[in-house]
Amino acid sequence: MNRRLIALLSGPLLFTLITCLPTPEGLSEPAKMTGAIVAWMAIWWITEALNTAVTALLPLVLFPLCGISPIKTISSEYGNDIIFLFIAGFFFGKAIEHWNLHRRIALNLVALMGDHPARILLGFMVATGFVSMWISNTATAVMMTPVALAVAISRRKDGDPNDHFGKALILGVGYACSIGGLGTLIGTPTNAILVSFVKQKMDITITFWQWFIIGFPFATILLWICWRILLWLFPLNQETTIKSDTNNEGILKQELTALGKLTAPEIRIIILFGLVILSWITGSLVWYRWIPYCNDTVVAVLGAILLFVIPAHRDLSKPLLQWSIAIKIPWGIVLLFGGGLALAKGFEQSGLALWIGHQMQGLSVLPYWLILLGVLITVVVLSEIASNIATASMMMPILAALATTIGTAPIPLLMSATMAASFGFGLPVANAANSIIYGTGLLSTRDMLKAGLLLDIAAVLLMMLFVAIQQYF
Repeated sequence: MNRRLIALLSGPLLFTLITCLPTPEGLSEPAKMTGAIVAWMAIWWITEALNTAVTALLPLVLFPLCGISPIKTISSEYGNDIIFLFIAGFFFGKAIEHWNLHRRIALNLVALMGDHPARILLGFMVATGFVSMWISNTATAVMMTPVALAVAISRRKDGDPNDHFGKALILGVGYACSIGGLGTLIGTPTNAILVSFVKQKMDITITFWQWFIIGFPFATILLWICWRILLWLFPLNQETTIKSDTNNEGILKQELTALGKLTAPEIRIIILFGLVILSWITGSLVWYRWIPYCNDTVVAVLGAILLFVIPAHRDLSKPLLQWSIAIKIPWGIVLLFGGGLALAKGFEQSGLALWIGHQMQGLSVLPYWLILLGVLITVVVLSEIASNIATASMMMPILAALATTIGTAPIPLLMSATMAASFGFGLPVANAANSIIYGTGLLSTRDMLKAGLLLDIAAVLLMMLFVAIQQYF
């Protein structure tokens, strides 16, 4: 209680302190007030004094009261078109979850990989990563962790405190949730922060396909690196191989048998979602230019509407997705999106982003790769202790100003930082997937920190390599 009270008071106290301090040279009063609001929100986001979605509502109150922007301008950020793209994605995720299609896909992918422990680990990671590309990382972790736990426990020796296979398997599932979300535009909410920001502030549209051709290869390589790191940290001996071979295949077969044959609703969702993905890919390449104002959001919302229209069975009264199920999507994340965009709007309108850019002019003498490394490390550290969406929201305006100052293309810097906000592999509190796998009891904080730190380093280095390749071509 005392901690929460201190956190609650720290935000407004820091806001008051900043507003009472002398205004720095070249900084306007609205810009200083925006900085004070950012500090308040950052404190509440990092300490989680309130739910992060509630904190995201502060701009609706503070920006008008502080004379930074009218309520009409700020409230419009909470209805950005990219937000509706993710709402549609959440609806598809709920439909897939409701009919257990995600579980069927995941279990079949795991079964295809074979029964050797190393391949079982890879199978679980590939299946988890693939599912996480389309539905929320948290939902994927909730679905896959119990199956992985059953497989891990089935071959664990009684009293064995050093269960390498179990630790590797549970960590692999948790990390694959975060890695898979990097592969597609709708894979994780932080991606929406970047897409919305560059659309509004730079008039640059990042389509589903443009994200996919970068995000999917990156996620695939990072998933393989994660697998190799886990095998190195938690080597699987011959006894593990023999014992696990006899149990794991039976568990997977039981799970698949329980699902039964592919149902009519599952087939219809596969067809509909497949058509949406095909439209995203071909639209950005070909036909969007022929239909004015059509984009990924229009296609996604149309597909989501059809979920409520197409019947699940012959009974026309029951569609693929009912509102009683759809309403359970994470509306808090939707508000968090809006809060991040409103914050970015305040940065721009008040002149704070421009002022920060001027203060960063001294960084232009440093090599670009040193600047990029510093940005990625900062974002990863923040993502370990704060909401990934909050981290991305706070960093976008600052990094855009930094890119202008050092005279570099903003997209590689912004995209790399956005993806880095989804790393956070080291601590149980970094994201929901980490918390879920930590709750299994098979892992210690040291296990997660040891594997997560190595994976964070590998992910940062891989990201720098990808940025170098992009700039080369």
